[in-house]
Amino acid sequence: MTLFSFVGSSAMHCSVRRSGPPLLLAALAWVPPLTGQEVQDTTQLKELVVTATRLATPANAVTSSVTVISGEDLRARGVRFVQDALRDVPGASVVQVGSYGGVSSLFLRGGESDYVKVLIDGVPVNQSGGSYNWANLTTDNIDRIEVLRGPASVVYGSDAVTGVVQVFTRTGQGPTAVEGRAEAGSFGSINGQGSVLGGSDRLSYSADVSRISTEGTYAFNNDYGNTVVSGRVHARPDERSDLAISGRWTDNQYRFPTDFSGALTDSNQFNGERAGVLGLELARRLSDRYELRISGAGSRSDGEFDDTSDSPGDTLGFGFASHRDSRADRGNLDARLSAFLNSQLTVTAGAQVERETERQSGVSTSNFGGIATTPDTPFDRGRTTVGGYAQAVLDLPSGLAFDVNGRLDDNSGFGTFGTYRAGVSYRLGSGSRIRSSVGRAFKAPTFCEQFCNAPFVVGDSALRPEHSFSWEVGLEQQLGAGHSTIWATYFDQHFRDMILYDGSAAPGEPTYFNGAAARARGLEAGLSTVLGRRATASASYTYLLTEATDDAGMPSPDFASGERLIRRPAHSAELAVRSAVVDRVTLGGSVTYVGSRDDVDFNQSPSARVTLPAYAIVDLAGELELLRGRSGGPEVSGTVRVENLFNQRYDQVVGFAGRPRGVFGGARFRF
Repeated sequence: MTLFSFVGSSAMHCSVRRSGPPLLLAALAWVPPLTGQEVQDTTQLKELVVTATRLATPANAVTSSVTVISGEDLRARGVRFVQDALRDVPGASVVQVGSYGGVSSLFLRGGESDYVKVLIDGVPVNQSGGSYNWANLTTDNIDRIEVLRGPASVVYGSDAVTGVVQVFTRTGQGPTAVEGRAEAGSFGSINGQGSVLGGSDRLSYSADVSRISTEGTYAFNNDYGNTVVSGRVHARPDERSDLAISGRWTDNQYRFPTDFSGALTDSNQFNGERAGVLGLELARRLSDRYELRISGAGSRSDGEFDDTSDSPGDTLGFGFASHRDSRADRGNLDARLSAFLNSQLTVTAGAQVERETERQSGVSTSNFGGIATTPDTPFDRGRTTVGGYAQAVLDLPSGLAFDVNGRLDDNSGFGTFGTYRAGVSYRLGSGSRIRSSVGRAFKAPTFCEQFCNAPFVVGDSALRPEHSFSWEVGLEQQLGAGHSTIWATYFDQHFRDMILYDGSAAPGEPTYFNGAAARARGLEAGLSTVLGRRATASASYTYLLTEATDDAGMPSPDFASGERLIRRPAHSAELAVRSAVVDRVTLGGSVTYVGSRDDVDFNQSPSARVTLPAYAIVDLAGELELLRGRSGGPEVSGTVRVENLFNQRYDQVVGFAGRPRGVFGGARFRF
């Protein structure tokens, strides 16, 4: 087994165009019980948005497209994984390979699945080169999720080409409380969670532990288990200082019987991962005008793949049994000084240093005249990035708001790269607002693309970053005294210097090269409304056009000039309703529509492009208050939810069926 087969097997459904094998800065004042609300589109949301500029910015002054998802709403609906919450976000397409635990990818605004920066309390958790498996990120202990759509490398560096998803951990308030939930249901699923949280103006905290287990949707070898421990502490030693520490640890294992095409072929292979995230931020108000923030962040992911012989007779072929281990580390230190020159203008300057390392090793057993076990080609590389950035944010009483940013990164692997972004927003009378932005972003090559040296894959240290130029314009209108909002955004993105694999390269020559290009443009539109005191509703629609504009003379089934980019639907939509129908009873439901999209069928020889049909999924959730917790007493609720109510049969990836209908029941408590 070569190093390429190790990398390729883990990333097969995360980066689909390959031809070959900082912490919480401000609190949210209030979020309504709706998933996927466009914060710039709703005036009754008295909230501050952090991810767009890393400053606590009023929602109606943000020039980017930002969606805020309430953690409390997700818990009320029984949503256990962040990837399922992201399905409701305009412009987001989530693709999972098979059952619970199968590799999951996010395509935002038509970009590649490694074009989205993922942060947990400001800590980057992407693998080097941008890939991220969404299968194991749960909603436990989440205060909110902010989804920024559009280029953001100028704020966050590499990987933030089409957007940023940032998860914020809860901080308790008030007397110490204990809360939790238990649930069981289809596929032998058993889920449990418990947390302790509370605090005062000087010190607040939360701690949470959860366990998810299921037998999966396949008939055999499909168990999935995930244990998560998370917490956050926020302290204010004095009136000028803030200190925040947060952490998250995950231990999961996914057993899967499928091969790369979805065929049921293996009774004992599995993937395992243990991942930790730690973030620290110190803020000090130096004077009435100046604030210094220093943050440190670190993440580590240890992965394991194991596949032994299924039986004594299973001893044929190349690499019929294998074991592989990996470790990825990412750490950075960031310091920035903000000058509040007046009530309208804030200028920020900062510097960042980041270190990334990746190690892989393993053994493979083959039978060519005799059974022999040999080590894979080992891999151990690292690189360092030093960056500097500056930003100016202006919010005028007239309703006009600007932000302009510039950044320069120097990477030991590929050299220097500059990015920029500028945006403007204008609040008109009668609840109207228009906004526009333009920017440049980039993604560093993966370690393997730069440094691999194996028989079938050779890296090229001279590779350039992939980069994009993007612009968008948006319009929103409030109706009914601000209780309803309609909005629409048009965006246009050009991706250049995309990296392709060349399987025909001469032995020893680089198999990766820059040269491909693509375009993604489209329209996002939506409506959110509050239907009196007891009901809310939201709807969104995305129209997406994608095209590979240059295949660098090496067309393949998954990337060819003039063809659509695979696994991105042209049409997608979502409708969500939540209502307190009677006293003590709350019901909610959603309909998610995913239009037809291109994919590649690897079961054919040679592989061929196919079209997957459209599908619609209906989910329902209900909650019954059993105890209301008056006078500090316990609160207890019974819960029920149904995934895929009508048991819709669909494939997110060719050969990998989506989850069938699942029914789950349980209870939530707090005291």
